[in-house]
Amino acid sequence: MDINNIGSIRALELIKNYGGKNPYLKNIKNDLGTRKINTLSPSQISYIIDNHEKEPILINKVLQVSEYFGTELQKQYKLSFKPEKILVEFILATNDKSYHIFGKLKRNQEKSEMYWVPKTQLLEDPFFQEVDIEVDFEKYEKMDKFVLRDGSVGRKFFDHQKEAVKFLLSRKNCILGLDMGLGKTFCSIVAALESGAERILIICPPSLRTNWEREINCFCKYTQIVTGSKWKSDKFTIISYDVLHNFHTVVDRRKKPNPEDNIKTNIIDEKFDLFILDEAHKVKNYDSNRGSIMKDIAKNYPPKMIFLLTGTPISNRPMDYFNLLTIIKANVADNWDFYARRYCDAKMGWRTVNGRKSSFLITNGASNLEELHIRTKHLLLRKMKTECLDMPNKNIIPIINDLNNEQLIEYNKLWDDYLIERKKQGKRGKIERELVELILLRNYIAKISISNTIDLTINAIEQGHKVIIFANFTDELLSIQEKLQNSKLFKEEKYKVVIHNGEMNDKEKQKSVDSFQQDDKTKVFIGNIVSAGVGITLTAGDVVIFNSFSWVPGDNEQCEDRSFRIGQENDVTVYYQLFKDTIAERMWLTLERKKDIISTVIGGKDYDEEEIIEKMVEILLEYGEN
Repeated sequence: MDINNIGSIRALELIKNYGGKNPYLKNIKNDLGTRKINTLSPSQISYIIDNHEKEPILINKVLQVSEYFGTELQKQYKLSFKPEKILVEFILATNDKSYHIFGKLKRNQEKSEMYWVPKTQLLEDPFFQEVDIEVDFEKYEKMDKFVLRDGSVGRKFFDHQKEAVKFLLSRKNCILGLDMGLGKTFCSIVAALESGAERILIICPPSLRTNWEREINCFCKYTQIVTGSKWKSDKFTIISYDVLHNFHTVVDRRKKPNPEDNIKTNIIDEKFDLFILDEAHKVKNYDSNRGSIMKDIAKNYPPKMIFLLTGTPISNRPMDYFNLLTIIKANVADNWDFYARRYCDAKMGWRTVNGRKSSFLITNGASNLEELHIRTKHLLLRKMKTECLDMPNKNIIPIINDLNNEQLIEYNKLWDDYLIERKKQGKRGKIERELVELILLRNYIAKISISNTIDLTINAIEQGHKVIIFANFTDELLSIQEKLQNSKLFKEEKYKVVIHNGEMNDKEKQKSVDSFQQDDKTKVFIGNIVSAGVGITLTAGDVVIFNSFSWVPGDNEQCEDRSFRIGQENDVTVYYQLFKDTIAERMWLTLERKKDIISTVIGGKDYDEEEIIEKMVEILLEYGEN
């Protein structure tokens, strides 16, 4: 049986009876009727079968196209200019890769024509429509039982929070990228209530479960926190990323299901209307357990709405953005290979697995960032404190210390030992990657920073400030705590130090936060960068000291803004402890480069890559890295 012939017969019959408005199908029908053509091509047959029942979709928008596609249009239609935009009047058809449109390439074009536009070359979503949402914010202000620091009850919406609520309700699948401390939790709860969702799943880091329950209980009491492996649910169900695997199994659909497999389906069985992912950058890695679970659910069992909440949509590089965009079904994330090559400056690499050499794409770069910003700006609401509030200042001060002779000898010995080991193992690669591996050097710098941090902390307390200290390592954190508690000032004045790290349970962590915020005698909060960097408010303190800091810019910014957020009345001063000509100083300078890359994608800042790379090369050469 000739399948192609059967398709041709069917297509001929369909086009013969076609009475729709698609000009391409009308042209085919006319050409067959006047015998301009006698047979149908395979592409025409497929087009007719797929689109004979579909009517053109009215778009009527001027949309931006890529520079490459503009050049191709100029060549193909012999234009005197390179089109940067195209008027899309109607979308006639779509396939996996392209839109078939009816529109114009230039203003003075007399007649509209039909064009095929690759989806990857159209920089704006043709189907996106701005929707005006009306919300009775006064109703939620009256409902709110949140107790403010002055003892009053109920929060008033800032203008940026009203905008955020409307944004969530109008997009449904989107990223709320409010700066840390601008009220992402508050806004998403109000949006969830206003949306009419009956079943809402909150996914957050373990340390934030109690905070979410407190915030929701300001409006309603229908909450349930899921821990361990026992599933319970309510209108608002709160679960942490680390136990997602207990309630959802990613199934390989290429294989037949095995009845003996323990397939967990609790999350999809609930048929949630809305997912809210707090600190959504936690699922940036689509190969991780949590990342693959969220990707699987969003693709195969999607709820009606997905809100991703994060102050750092890109914590390090553009590839960090991809899984977030996949989860909210952004068009730009339809093709991983295109995204990697276009926006991550992907390069071919080689590796040997089981004795076989295979190629793969290295995706830790950045390219065409302004274009990525254009393609995603309708899905991301990004607001910084400086745009929204009459906030006090945040001053960031790197303190450059010098190593003494003894420290310099020990540091150089660690460095030389590393280089010897690197040579033995035949390691090669860029210095930025090598720096991540130098954990002993980072630990050593953290250790010798402690005395400087203690002096700075005591000086700040004597001037009337509360102090927040961040650290990478547990030994470092405990050493700072011990030295402060044993200091003369703390013993005489009976001052207290509280800590916050991953080994503590949720109640212990919250007790530390409450003590720092409410007890005048609790002068210092010492937090691990990972555990204390998200979801907590430390506005009682206005001096922040990094005894050591993270390689990821977003981690440090999250920590800085535990203090610099709504409720802070004083200027905030942030100190970074650095040592001249050491890994700490090099890390700091590299972080500044990464911040420029990130701000371009989510904020539209112009990005001069050559200038930044030239600066980095100059720095590395200065340090003699050969």
